[in-house]
Amino acid sequence: MEQSPKKASRREFLRRLGVIGSLVIAIGFFIERMIRFLLPKKKTKTYHKYLVAKEGEIPKGAAKEISLSGKPVFIVNLDSGYKVFSGVCTHLGCIVRWEEQNQRFYCPCHQGIFSKIGEVTGGPPPRPLDEFTVEMDKQLVFIKVEDK
Repeated sequence: MEQSPKKASRREFLRRLGVIGSLVIAIGFFIERMIRFLLPKKKTKTYHKYLVAKEGEIPKGAAKEISLSGKPVFIVNLDSGYKVFSGVCTHLGCIVRWEEQNQRFYCPCHQGIFSKIGEVTGGPPPRPLDEFTVEMDKQLVFIKVEDK
């Protein structure tokens, strides 16, 4: 005698459909989140321009210190043009100072020495001073700072 397979009730069918549907949706969300994590969208960088000096305001070989977001920034007038450096030492974040007579930046915390173009010439700093991009416009000196 052959037994016919037992037909699932409507309630059992809907329960199984709900469980399988929930699993498919959960797996879909997981895959979508994984793709977003592995392939993030590239954010375009935006910049602000800040006026830091007027041309001719700083004599050749001299530097001017200003404050930008509470941190010191130095504008140096070199023979090749203006350069702008962060006043924060790249060693441990101490504040550097400009020594006019030696034409260099000096960090008093650990005797870090930087040249007038921001390069390390002595002491423990691992890399040069951070430099900002300089733009000249109508005899004004601007720097470009990346928005955070």
